[in-house]
Amino acid sequence: MPNRPIDIRGYQGRQDLEPLLHFASRSFAERFPLGAQWHPGDIVWQLKPDYDRPHGVRLWFSGDRVEAVVMFTAADQLWFETLPEAEDLVPDIIARAERARLRNTGDDPAPKLSIRLFAKDARRIATLEALGYRDTAPEGIWFRRDLSQPLPDITLPEGFRIRDCTGIDSERRAAAHRDAWSDLSQIGITNARSTFSAEMYQSIAAAPYYDATLDLILEAPDGTYAANCICWPDPATGIAIFEPTGTHPAYRSRGLMRLVMLEAMRRLQERGFKSAGVGTAHFNTPARSTYGSIATQFDETRWWTKVLA
Repeated sequence: MPNRPIDIRGYQGRQDLEPLLHFASRSFAERFPLGAQWHPGDIVWQLKPDYDRPHGVRLWFSGDRVEAVVMFTAADQLWFETLPEAEDLVPDIIARAERARLRNTGDDPAPKLSIRLFAKDARRIATLEALGYRDTAPEGIWFRRDLSQPLPDITLPEGFRIRDCTGIDSERRAAAHRDAWSDLSQIGITNARSTFSAEMYQSIAAAPYYDATLDLILEAPDGTYAANCICWPDPATGIAIFEPTGTHPAYRSRGLMRLVMLEAMRRLQERGFKSAGVGTAHFNTPARSTYGSIATQFDETRWWTKVLA
């Protein structure tokens, strides 16, 4: 147990957003060059549009500072992060998560808990191994671009243009996301359906860290939004991430997402940012190819699992 008072509670609403985002910024920067579970942009994207309502994210406060964040992404899957100086919280975080899992086993005769870890995080891996966890499956692949280095030139296909989302129609922007994420047949998912709405987009556009000039659209000659991405800048750290990216099914396999992301990176360079990152599922071969053409793989995430009973 930690030797300092810790208040553990769920995210309650807008009053918790600023300390949660500050935690994400600090943990992402202080763990660098290791990966961290959440950049501020990840938080804004994952909480949408629930910034003003309670959420299942658990916050570990020491005074008014968030030292750890814990989230079940499924009944038996856990993500967590701590500030580097709060790594002593990890055993208690895991113990509490195991008890929560055992309270919600349903009909599972052998309940287990799987925890997402970065493969290069030797200290955290050693902690979980000591607690009985074992590496069981791949989860994600993570890429990073050093923005101190020159970027490739951008040459758009004839008639295409890149525009940002300043003043964009919210419904059209939301539809561009739905078009991309409601067809995932290229990675073997046949039942995808995005419910992203104009109201969700408006909530994101009004949230901290969103920058319309880094929310980019590649527009085809006929006006179709062929590819899109949101890049989330953190000026305090000089680190940005992409979340999400998407290409219209009719325009895939043409290298268009690469062009949009390079333009976002060019804009980040102009503002003095030092790094841009992006990740994808381990089985998403098209995304891995695109990201690998403009950034370097720096790590992977894997599931570490323990049978609890």
